[in-house]
Amino acid sequence: MLWYKSWLETRFRLIFAIIFASFPIVLVMGVQHTPSAASPPTLAILEGMSGFWAFYWSLVSLNLAGSGIKTQATYRPTKGLHSSMLFTLSMPTSRFRLLATRAGLGLLETAAVLVIPACTMWIIFPGFRPQVSSSDLVKFWITLCLCATGFYGFGVLLSTLLDDFTQNWASIIGILTAWWLLSLPHVPSSANIFRAMGPNSPLFTHSLPWTSMGVSLSVGIILFLSAAALIRAREF
Repeated sequence: MLWYKSWLETRFRLIFAIIFASFPIVLVMGVQHTPSAASPPTLAILEGMSGFWAFYWSLVSLNLAGSGIKTQATYRPTKGLHSSMLFTLSMPTSRFRLLATRAGLGLLETAAVLVIPACTMWIIFPGFRPQVSSSDLVKFWITLCLCATGFYGFGVLLSTLLDDFTQNWASIIGILTAWWLLSLPHVPSSANIFRAMGPNSPLFTHSLPWTSMGVSLSVGIILFLSAAALIRAREF
């Protein structure tokens, strides 16, 4: 029941995430087929583009972090299987299990959607394919999934505090702040999650960015446990 309810809450978010993650492929391939298309990009240009897309794709995990417990205020609890707060909290189960189930399904959906960006550069830039092996693509997908856990944990925490509309704006502000903080000179490059998904990714280095993945996973776990503690202590 809990997994099915979570699926009902996330199915439209999943469709949007697939379209969102696929947009760079449609955009770049459309530009490439125009008469005025430029020559194939160099490796330096690809590294720069991957840095921007790392920011772009990080929004996927924030979107799929979803509604959590504190959800759409416009839904009436009499609607049944909608993600209304009162209906959710009335279910005969613990708040932690509700949150863990919802977050678990969203995380699985995030990993599935991130297959798209993992193959994006290989698909849209044929000249880049000889430099990328199938193992590099798998490593890049693992990197995206683990680096996304930090952003996902942030989204889960916000979902326990804010309604959907406010959560979306807070997510954008939060990710811009993280981008700025991680770009400061005194922050080690190996700890920069965005660079791990971009120019320092396995697509270019052919190795996993262990430090960045460890930092992101640790942050994600801490934020999820904070959200769970907040949910259990909060009075609705």
